[in-house]
Amino acid sequence: MGSIFSGLAGKSKEDFGHGSAQFVTYMNVFSQPVADFQMTEPIEIDNKQNKVQYGDILFTTSSETPDEVGMSSVWLGDSDNVYLNSFCFGYRPEIKLEPYYMAYMLRSYSVRKRLIILAQGISRYNISKNRVMEIEVPIASLEEQKKIGAYFKQLDQLITLHQRQQNSWKLIEKGVKLWMILTKNQILKRP
Repeated sequence: MGSIFSGLAGKSKEDFGHGSAQFVTYMNVFSQPVADFQMTEPIEIDNKQNKVQYGDILFTTSSETPDEVGMSSVWLGDSDNVYLNSFCFGYRPEIKLEPYYMAYMLRSYSVRKRLIILAQGISRYNISKNRVMEIEVPIASLEEQKKIGAYFKQLDQLITLHQRQQNSWKLIEKGVKLWMILTKNQILKRP
């Protein structure tokens, strides 16, 4: 149903931080179901590397705990010069899949518990690309995938909106407290 590809290989620290290409960071893949286009970094690239394409599913290959290994993120960018970091691997579907459905399904409890079992290691946990590809993932009809994906995308956006509102209220609260302290000090200093 698809093929796997590796992240950056054969790169030295001198290749990072500059260049005409970008790479998707480990934290970008690890921290969210849909990769953020802004969480990429510059890199000097050569033609031996695998480009990331729209709809690719990205997986982390290692972590400090078994619960965090094999985290996934879907890439929805269409830039031509983007690559994957070396601590991840990608999966390119050869069948039509709804990206948002896959983004949330691969982070569901039922799929995550299958991935966690595959973690191997003692102080650092790793996961085999081939073993990940053996996991069965529920695939609904394309129409159902679209509906489920749209629902979770909307829910995610709503959560983000509420988090922003909460952060705004916290800033207002801090501002009011500071104003009260400054006002109190002004009152105490008056003759």
